[in-house]
Amino acid sequence: MKKVNTTKRLAMADEDRQKRSEMGNKLTYSKEETITATKQKQKKPNKKEILLANKDIRRWYDNHARSSLVSAEVRIRKLGKFCENNKITPMELVDLGQKSPRAVADLLEDTISTMEKNANAPQYIKGTIAAVKSWLEHFDIEIRRNLKVANPDATPTLSNERVPDATELAELFDRASPRAGTIMSLIAKAGLRPEVLGNFDASDGLVIQDLPELELVEKTARFTRVPTKILVRKTLSKGGHSYFTFVTEIGAKKILAYLNQRIGDGESIGNESPLIAPFAKYPRFRGKNKDRKFLSTARIEEEIRETMRPRFLWRPYVLRAFFDTQLLIAESRGKIAHDFRVFFMGHKGSIEAKYTTNKSLLATELANEMWQAFKRSQQFLDLEQNMQQGEETGSRQRVVTPAEAEQFLANGWKFLGTLQNGKVVIEK
Repeated sequence: MKKVNTTKRLAMADEDRQKRSEMGNKLTYSKEETITATKQKQKKPNKKEILLANKDIRRWYDNHARSSLVSAEVRIRKLGKFCENNKITPMELVDLGQKSPRAVADLLEDTISTMEKNANAPQYIKGTIAAVKSWLEHFDIEIRRNLKVANPDATPTLSNERVPDATELAELFDRASPRAGTIMSLIAKAGLRPEVLGNFDASDGLVIQDLPELELVEKTARFTRVPTKILVRKTLSKGGHSYFTFVTEIGAKKILAYLNQRIGDGESIGNESPLIAPFAKYPRFRGKNKDRKFLSTARIEEEIRETMRPRFLWRPYVLRAFFDTQLLIAESRGKIAHDFRVFFMGHKGSIEAKYTTNKSLLATELANEMWQAFKRSQQFLDLEQNMQQGEETGSRQRVVTPAEAEQFLANGWKFLGTLQNGKVVIEK
């Protein structure tokens, strides 16, 4: 038998051992090659960064950011788009405004006409004009012309949007991961805005201690009372005031399941831990939010969209509209007071005034009544539970425009109330 030589390295038949590449042997690089490689790695500045390189634009942006970072981001984006469409720089626009305010007013009016022809939403047009006016006002340039936008309160992209019914709500939560289910519960069953869970730049959000009735015992999360209270700090509130709301029994179960999963995965959770946290196992691909412990508002909304699509084409905000609608129905049936519903939505009202005046404290009797009212109303929010029990609570309601409501009421439907956006809730 012929022996095989195992002491020599095997050479593949198609390998030319005499003509090997020197790529791996080159240990030094010329100065020109190093500069070229560095330039290729450098990230090109985006449109926002180019605009903010101007000290006047930076000063204007920072002034808006002091009250609302989101507002500042929206305005600089709209200003940049306006200037790009009209082939003019922001500083050239200022020069034009100082020389001839009428010429700028004409330009704005022409822009409105063009955007309306392009079927842009009225609110989008108004936002663009507001951004440009704000930029000019930064240089004490006032546009006095009364610029009109057709149908200013119309929301064409939302005209056919409706809140989910019991079957759709159950399906939506069945599709969700523990984190997505918790996010959706906090919006649909507690009325929180997405930015409360994690703000624009992921620098703040709800933490464990914002749920005072949540406790961690022997590495297990549990609530001492359900419905459970959620405190919203003024730094997270859109209205700039602190308030509280409650989350329903099903919502509380979603929260506990999510937190216990994180604990089981080895995460150490304390009072300052975020309620909604990035995946600890996957710290990469977070961009500017890499070292921040919260999720950004955009990522929170994207998580909801990923759960909804492609089955449901709703906006994430439809879940908060669901909370408002269902509590309005509960109010029409005498389950909850109007002022309580306004307070739980985070709007300013009589209860908010008392809460603020008394330094975030309410009389014990009033606080207990608010809890009892929410408990009576949670059957309208936990529709999937009612469906399993064979009930039909909330399944016969619809949200329509005032014009549509007249038609439905003429056909025997019952008026229940009006939402904050002007739409009407009716019942069959």
